[in-house]
Amino acid sequence: MPRAGMPVKWSHMASVFLAVLAVLAALAALVSPPASAGTAESFTLAAGNYAGSRERRYKVYVPSGLAAPAPLVMALHGCEQTNDDVLNDWGLTAAADRFGFVLVAPFITSYDGLRNTNCWGFWLDQHRHEGRGEVEDLHRVALDVEARFAVDPARRYITGLSSGGAMTVVAAVAHNEYWAAAASASGLPYGEDAASVSLARQCPGSATFHPVTRVAGDMRAERNDPYPIPLMVLQNDGDCVVVQPAGNNLRDAHLAVFGEAAPGTPGQVRSTRQACTPAFQSDFGCRHTQYIEDGSTRSVVETVFYVGPAATPNSGDRDLGHYWVSGEEGRDGRYSIRQGPSYPDIIWDFFVRHARGAVPPGNPVITLNGANPVQIAVGQAFTDPGATASDPEDGSVAVAADCSKVDASRPGRYSCTYTATDSAGNSTTATRGVIVSSSTPAGCARVTASPLAHIEAGRAFRGGLFDLRALASGDSADIGFAWDSWSRATLHEGAPGEWFPNPPAGCLTAGG
Repeated sequence: MPRAGMPVKWSHMASVFLAVLAVLAALAALVSPPASAGTAESFTLAAGNYAGSRERRYKVYVPSGLAAPAPLVMALHGCEQTNDDVLNDWGLTAAADRFGFVLVAPFITSYDGLRNTNCWGFWLDQHRHEGRGEVEDLHRVALDVEARFAVDPARRYITGLSSGGAMTVVAAVAHNEYWAAAASASGLPYGEDAASVSLARQCPGSATFHPVTRVAGDMRAERNDPYPIPLMVLQNDGDCVVVQPAGNNLRDAHLAVFGEAAPGTPGQVRSTRQACTPAFQSDFGCRHTQYIEDGSTRSVVETVFYVGPAATPNSGDRDLGHYWVSGEEGRDGRYSIRQGPSYPDIIWDFFVRHARGAVPPGNPVITLNGANPVQIAVGQAFTDPGATASDPEDGSVAVAADCSKVDASRPGRYSCTYTATDSAGNSTTATRGVIVSSSTPAGCARVTASPLAHIEAGRAFRGGLFDLRALASGDSADIGFAWDSWSRATLHEGAPGEWFPNPPAGCLTAGG
């Protein structure tokens, strides 16, 4: 009914205007993801005292009213991205709100060698082994988060896109004693080199890959725990940067190492296939396949393969089918699209089904005190931080610890085993890694030579994109072009075989 003094014509126009506003508001609600209800904090982790370590910045998103201890999900950005893209575009903050997990988004911060902007160094040998480089820094970031927030040790998960997806695979192999499950989006098999990425910036892409047998051998050489860490492989068959068979090779190598069988081998691995759910607007013909050991309900590998579009709404992308699919609650961002199989929901469904060493109902639950793994120097006394256990019926239960294999006099990787048994005879075991590192004093030798001469003498090695850079053996610092025989660089010896651009502590400087 029109207000007094308002002509009917204007009253009608006002009603139409208000109706249009209501429609626009409804459309905005559909287009824009809901605001996050939690809080994000920024932290900085100082460089560690091992080769290749650097200062890392990271952000943690914690939903409001989060129950403790909570699952942890670490998400690694891709090349040309930052951790802000992860938090803003990937739909993971909304997933953290819905499902109740701590979301950790590290930023590579700085890096060695010749790379595209902000790429994780998955193809560099100095960054894909336990106790070294970026993969160890990421492990320490997770431990730093655990020191600040209450995290469930049975539910630590890691995921990532592109170089972050490839580094996720590295983490799943190098630290399979720590992570419960991993999900790699547009990632690559363990041990691949730069040639496995199509750099032509056109479709279709082309790349070369290591044989699956070589990948599986590299994985076996690196793994330090019998735990068969479950892996989800998310791959756009239309990706022109990380092309198939990357996803197939990831699947087959993981099955060979952790499933002890090739895909579809009768009597050992069975597969089930279904459409991908949920999906936003279109699933792009997505098929979700689970490879499960016979007699088990846990997957060894799950694949999410589909044929997505090459073009993306973001003008900064290169339209090569290479992106994270963020789902209804994500955004069309840098290398991120909303439409398609919803990664956050699919990944979380995979994670929640694959807690580490899922304890049967009624069995004691063991919680390790302190760090896992513990790191000490040769000759340093090892003190077991211990563990506690609780049982649904018995309450607190005694824990028996066996650290007899730890030899603090010799460098190496060792473990402690913990066992808790309740009054009904139900037992649970847990393992802590112990790393004994070399404490050999610095040699303090100093050599000035060309980058090529340093490589030929073993004081440096080739690395960076296409192995074009010379990297010091001690800390992977870039000292020049790998085939440069005309310029000079000075390296200083630390422990035998470890060389650095700067004198190690305790050594005299050039003027001293």
